[in-house]
Amino acid sequence: MVRSKTQFPEEGEFIVGKVTEVENQYVYVDLIDYNGLNPGETARGMIHISEISSRWIKNIRQFVRIGQRIVLKVLRVDPVKGHVDLSLRRVNSAQRSVRMKEWKYALKYENLLQFLADTTNKTLDEIYESVGFPILDKFKSYQEVVEDLKENGAEILKNLNSISEDVKQKFLDIVNENVKISTVSISGNINLSYLNENGIDLIKETLIAAKNVLKNPRETRYLTLSYISAPHYRLEIVSKDYLDAENILSEVREIIESYVKKYNGTYEFIRD
Repeated sequence: MVRSKTQFPEEGEFIVGKVTEVENQYVYVDLIDYNGLNPGETARGMIHISEISSRWIKNIRQFVRIGQRIVLKVLRVDPVKGHVDLSLRRVNSAQRSVRMKEWKYALKYENLLQFLADTTNKTLDEIYESVGFPILDKFKSYQEVVEDLKENGAEILKNLNSISEDVKQKFLDIVNENVKISTVSISGNINLSYLNENGIDLIKETLIAAKNVLKNPRETRYLTLSYISAPHYRLEIVSKDYLDAENILSEVREIIESYVKKYNGTYEFIRD
């Protein structure tokens, strides 16, 4: 379960539900992230057989099973009666992957808050009100929340006046101990030389300019340029996102090529 501020999801939203009943024409789902109308219970939704699949269905149990967690699209919500109509067939594979990934980050965030609750002898509800929701309000996704807490936790918590400095430090320690951000890397060798008398100085100038492509390097986004043996140098780029790493590499190569062209040098990049 991931705590939500609202009793029900919104129409058009993609949510994660847990299959609880499978009948001939309907599937009933617990909306595990929403409280619904009844205290102590979760909201519930229904999938009509026509919204299970675009294909002909002989046996509805071939598509879903009790206990399964599935990504669904919310078609209609009646918050007064507590009715939620859902669709499985209107969720494509990309939407399913994105929503499930985000839900896993939401679970990660809730686990961090639960650790903080246990450490401070507070309830999870109290921690959500004083820490969880105020931080969430500053971000668009749970992934951003978790990763930004890891990278910039002190800055995020600095203006959070609902908890003491001691609790802030405890939360930072919990995040640092339990969050590891996955990264990708691109690496290769650079062969760079100039025939000018000041060739060594030009190499230094070129590589410094290339390294300055990244103005604010951090633990999950940086590049390194290291000496192997003249005229060979080692380049490594690390980022959370492969496309971002490729863009950084492109900028680095453009910088080096501009210097080589300007000072009549030679350059080659050999990618690993």
